[in-house]
Amino acid sequence: MNLYEATTKELEEIYDDRLSKLPSRAPIYTATERVPMIDRIRGAEHVDQIYKKDLDAIYRPKLRELKEKYKDHKRCFLIGNGPSLNETDLSMLKDEVTFAVNGFFLKAKDLDWKPTFYLVEDHLVAEDRAPWINEFKGSTKLFPAYLGYAFPAAEDTIFYNHRPRKSYPDGYDFSMEADKITYTGCTVTFSMMQIAAYLGFEEIYLIGVDASYDIPADAQEGQDYAVGVLDMKSDDTNHFDPDYFGKGFRWHDPQVEKMVEAYSEARRTLEGTGQTIYNATVGGMLEVFERRSFHSIFPEAKSPEVVAAENEAKQLAKTPRMLVIDMTAMGNGTATGEIKSTLFAGWPSEQILQVAKHGKDQMALVTMGEDDTYPAKVSTAEEVTAAIDAFDPEVIMYRQVPNTSELHAFAMQTIARLNVPLVTWLMDDWPAEMERNDPEQWAVHGPDLIKLLEQSAVRLSICDAMSKAFEERYGHPFKAYANGVNPVDWAELRHQEGKQLRVRYAGGLAPNMTLDSVLRVAEAVENLAKKGKPVSFEINTQKWWHRDHGDKFDKFKFTRIETTNRPTEEYREWLREADAVVIAYNFNEETRRYVQYSMANKTPECLASGAVVFAHGPADFATIAYLESTDAAAVVTKPEVSALETELVSLLDNPGKRNQLAEKARQIAFRDRNVVKLRDALRASIAQAVAGVPQVSEFIKKPVAAPISGIDEDLFDAPLHTPDSLEFMQLLAKKAGAKSDPLLLKIAAANLLLAPKDTLSVLGSSQVRAAVDKVLSGLPANNPDKTHFLRVESFVAARLGASKTGKHAAE
Repeated sequence: MNLYEATTKELEEIYDDRLSKLPSRAPIYTATERVPMIDRIRGAEHVDQIYKKDLDAIYRPKLRELKEKYKDHKRCFLIGNGPSLNETDLSMLKDEVTFAVNGFFLKAKDLDWKPTFYLVEDHLVAEDRAPWINEFKGSTKLFPAYLGYAFPAAEDTIFYNHRPRKSYPDGYDFSMEADKITYTGCTVTFSMMQIAAYLGFEEIYLIGVDASYDIPADAQEGQDYAVGVLDMKSDDTNHFDPDYFGKGFRWHDPQVEKMVEAYSEARRTLEGTGQTIYNATVGGMLEVFERRSFHSIFPEAKSPEVVAAENEAKQLAKTPRMLVIDMTAMGNGTATGEIKSTLFAGWPSEQILQVAKHGKDQMALVTMGEDDTYPAKVSTAEEVTAAIDAFDPEVIMYRQVPNTSELHAFAMQTIARLNVPLVTWLMDDWPAEMERNDPEQWAVHGPDLIKLLEQSAVRLSICDAMSKAFEERYGHPFKAYANGVNPVDWAELRHQEGKQLRVRYAGGLAPNMTLDSVLRVAEAVENLAKKGKPVSFEINTQKWWHRDHGDKFDKFKFTRIETTNRPTEEYREWLREADAVVIAYNFNEETRRYVQYSMANKTPECLASGAVVFAHGPADFATIAYLESTDAAAVVTKPEVSALETELVSLLDNPGKRNQLAEKARQIAFRDRNVVKLRDALRASIAQAVAGVPQVSEFIKKPVAAPISGIDEDLFDAPLHTPDSLEFMQLLAKKAGAKSDPLLLKIAAANLLLAPKDTLSVLGSSQVRAAVDKVLSGLPANNPDKTHFLRVESFVAARLGASKTGKHAAE
């Protein structure tokens, strides 16, 4: 049977049949409702294959090979995920045999090594973290056979036979034959112990096993089965990272007393065998095993106090104090307001401050409040300046936009005054639109934009197409960051059946973006509905768009417009209940200039919804081209009502097609538009701007105290990143004497950042290179001008794939 064409009842019957064949059928060992029914069926079939065939044919032999491989290794380290990891010098474990579990991939990002083995046994962790776990490479992954529904077969994966304890409810069982069977013990650490014992390690050390938990008051606890399920509403305080079981993730009630009972059984089983488990955790509450201090094992390790201080500094460095200057406030319901609140989620509230536009010519200070709120305080320019100075930002993010003369002037003054690293962000092609339609405003914004882009340490765009177009236009690289979705926020994929089509559109009705194409969809739906087809169209837009353009839809009997402002979870459910969700762009030139390179903010949400993404717009628009490239959306690239009707009928008559498209779309959303990964990448880019990458802002003005004899004074006033500036550098090279030493290096460093290719070319000439090397040789190793130039040259050469020349290249 084609599962996509089956009814919901038929799917349930098939799943019950597949489930009945498995040895582990309790809810704690099987898929939850978050897994789509078709995936549950496929997963149950994979688990059945593992138990009946693959354990003996593939995985038990692999475990025996590991036993042989590690027979001469005396010790290993089992790494828990308690807060004490932030006080443990994990660099000492780089060359050791290590076992890690669950969310350790979050910690691994800060390490230069991967654990030897990586385990997950909790089905909630497996489901919620599958996108991360599947991408985590470099370790041998060990999963219980029952998790075959969540994880595919892979070269780096070994499934093992993990079963409920035989002694339930009065005791625990510790297996010494992990190739045959292991037993549950209320914690994955118990599984690690059994596998480590099987592999023959004599000294088994626990690290980061704190054995203490504080369940947040706002955690929602369910009782779907014997073990409580905790659905987190806030950050995690029980593990080394607040995102470990952070908001939206599920985990089981830790049941510490039962864990300790299981640990006691492990200790008793190993007594007299020559194998011993030691607790080398820094602090914690576990006293079942003999304590061995981490420092006694690794005398060179940093003290817990030093490691804790370094980790705290790393966490602060990941989220520097950032001043955001942007017309739209975070979380204000607009597309750009929501994308900021989405991508900056998790940024400590005390580390971020926004200046936004308020009303016609006022400003507001916006902060992050509790419960996903964004309090805004209308303030004078003087009050805003005082607040910024008190905040003392380490970096400024500025999104320049049209029609904000007061805010833009304030931003330019603030950027010049504070002289801290700058991040700029373009989300649409307003420059092209302004240059054509508003020359007077462009006369101000155009030069300022060029100046800002030259000064920026990081330049952000909204998609790869925009990055490419803007790099060609402005000569600077851009990084693309757009909206995303968190997989744990989306409920089970809805299975579509029957011939009906409820089409929904959420968004604006702007004449220079979407209006014409949304009207065309409404006309296509109207034509089909009048022919008796069960199709309807629902539009949810903002009040001002309904006021200005709602009357254009009055002639359509089968289209309904509303202006409901739904909370986030209700909005997701509204999308899920649709059969198709619309993303549309107009075909006119005005729209092309404005949003050709934009990515619709709703794209990831529509892909994740479980409804078919029904896209209508020009094929070369970035959003439309992206959706068409996925093969996971119904895309109509002709401005013809008949073409829309044809595609709608195809979806209407074929629920199997709808289900296939929806499934693939969700997979793409969770894989490529995972907002947690996008946030991490964006934070890293901003943090790099502050800490790791040389900054232009220190050198944006030439540090010249007085004119140098023989050089035209006009060149001293030439802006950087011009031919005159490069000529200035070459003339300085000719006069590379004591007076020009620091100036030559400073100008060279600034030009490397502002015009890297041209400057590298100039530095490649023998005369200039010789002059630079002469200056470098005459300065001490710790001279700031020398170290800055070498750091900048190394950075630029690496980014361009070039090689440094000159005798100081190795420095």
